[in-house]
Formats: sequence, C-alpha cells, structure tokens
Amino acid sequence: MSVARGYQNYRGRRSAGTVAAIVLLVLVLIAACGFIFAQQYISYADDGRIYLDLPYFGRVYLPTPAPPPEEEPGAEPEPPPVQLVIDEPEPEPEPEPEPEPEDLFGDHRLAELSALPADGTALTALLAETGANGFVYSVRNDKGEIFWASPTGQKNAVKGDEAASARLRDLCGTDGVWSVARFNVLHDSYYAFANMKEAAICQANGYVWYDSQSWHWLEPEKELARQYVSSLAAECAQLGFDELLLEELCYPTRGKLHKISYKDNTMEKKDALALVLTDLRAALEPYGVKLSLLLTEDQILEDTSADSGVDLAALLPLVDGVYVQAVDPEAVRAALAAPPEAERWPELVLITAEPGGAGSWCVPAG
Repeated sequence: MSVARGYQNYRGRRSAGTVAAIVLLVLVLIAACGFIFAQQYISYADDGRIYLDLPYFGRVYLPTPAPPPEEEPGAEPEPPPVQLVIDEPEPEPEPEPEPEPEDLFGDHRLAELSALPADGTALTALLAETGANGFVYSVRNDKGEIFWASPTGQKNAVKGDEAASARLRDLCGTDGVWSVARFNVLHDSYYAFANMKEAAICQANGYVWYDSQSWHWLEPEKELARQYVSSLAAECAQLGFDELLLEELCYPTRGKLHKISYKDNTMEKKDALALVLTDLRAALEPYGVKLSLLLTEDQILEDTSADSGVDLAALLPLVDGVYVQAVDPEAVRAALAAPPEAERWPELVLITAEPGGAGSWCVPAG
C-alpha cells in the first residue's frame, strides 16, 4: 500500500500508567452509575433509619451511627478534665555585689614646684628624688595674676604666654604623673578693681575694699565674679590638670573689715561660698577634674565662719580633697572624720616638710 509523502506507518503502544488510568475511570463510572441506580430504591423508616427496598431481597437496612446518649434530666454536665500544670519556680537571681566606693584620690604623693622643668623627662626625674607621683604648681596667685596665656583673664593679670601654656600641657600629659593646679579663688586685685560694682567686695561708698596689703577681693555672691573664676578653672582643665587646689575660698579676715559693706547681700557667707563651689564643679565636670580645698589648721579646728564664711559642713561635701599644713595632724584627722550620714567626704592630704609617711602628702616648694 502506498503511503503519502511525509508520513510513516504508526503502531501506538499504551504504557502501564495509561492502562491504570483507564481502569480507574471505568470503576468510577460503574460506581456512579450504581449510585444513581440505587437512588430509586432508597427509603426511610419511621425511626429515621435508611434502607434499600430491593426487588427479590426486600428491605436492606443501611448502617447508621448511634445517637449520643441522652442526659438525665437535672444531671449536671461532667466538668472537663483538669490539666494540672506545675511550673517549676525560676531560680532567684544572685544578688549583684555592691560596687566598692570610688577612691577619690588614690595614693597622693606630691611635690610643689616653684618653677617648671623643661619637659616630662626632667619632671619625672625631679619627682623621683622625693618619691612623689605628682606635682603642684601655682597658676593663679593671691593678687589674681594668671600664669598661662588665658584668653578670658583680665588683660593686666595675665602673666603667662603661649610658651608657658605649651609647657604646662606637656607636663600635665606626662605618663603616670598627677598634676595639681594651685588656684587662688577670691583674692584678686585686677578683676575686682576693673569690675567693682559687678564683682568686687566694696565699701559703703561703693568703692572697692582693700585689705591690709592693699589688695582686693571678689564677692562670691556676685554672679560676674563666679563666672570669671569658673571660666579660668575650665581653662586649667583644658591645659590638662587632673585636679584644682582652691586657695582662699573664703571672705577676708584681715584688714579694716568694718569698712566692708554687706548691706546688699542676700545670702549667708557660707551659702555664697557653696555656690562658688557648685559653679566650679559644673565647669569642671566635662573634664573629670577633681576639686580640692586648701585650708588652714584654724579653719578646721576653730569656728571662723563668722568672718571667713568657711563652714565645713557646707563646703566639704562639695570637694574631693582637703589640703592642710597641721601642727597637730591627729586633731585635724579627727575634725575631718566623715559623719555617718555623709554620702561623700573628701580625702585628707597633709602638707609636710619631709616626704613620706602614712596617707597622702604634699611637700611645699622651698
């Protein structure tokens, strides 16, 4: 037989999967037909059961699920089973150990310098002669003179130049050396004279008061005076000093005190001095610089607050250390003992002519 061009004879083969699909389809068709055929014989009995009424076979009942048991009238439903879950108690956290109180100073062994060494190497060698681990240097004296190139200091009071500032920065940055700036707070003949009304202790006539040395004083109650000393203190921190030792944070106690006019003052002397300390702490806080007081033995052992305004209970909680040159060190230690209710209290640094001894010490400049 001839075959058209482009085509070939084909004999198809069915796979096993195809055969299974055909068989399954046939079975489904048979089941569907059987179900349709059985519909005409399905009937329901009076009790709700389903049966087939088949010719020749009669009734053939279909299995039906048993109805749930009826509850007796008045009977309470059984409660659902209780699932008892016992949570094991969580272990109590161990209490954290209380932090040890911060050591305000550590070991203070200081030598006061009257002149600055050339560099950090010379400083380290100089301190080693006395076993000191730090130095004290006066940056502002009882005239109000300033010994670094201060941009905010009263013009005539600035006695230091940029070279002095650079040397102080270098020495304060010496590794392992604690640096203390001795800083006279209120004894000032320059700024007080230039700003009598706004910053100075004055007489009744409004003119600046002068002491037995004809020097002037800043009035701690006056805001401009506090701003001035706080600005200078911040400059000392910027030079790199670790600590400020405040000298003459007090009212004058010598001279013609009766000529001082306090008629415009609105606070007690001790409160005005505490306000100075509060301002200084705020100025130094960003730099982490410590704040200490240089006191006399009389200020500690006797009550001089009427004239000086130095009230230990008001001032000591605001500082980190107290320096004093004492004839009776044990009496000073007893007087400076921290009261039980004190949250913070300063450390004592004894000013002594000879290095060594227990506790912190400072050898004054010769």
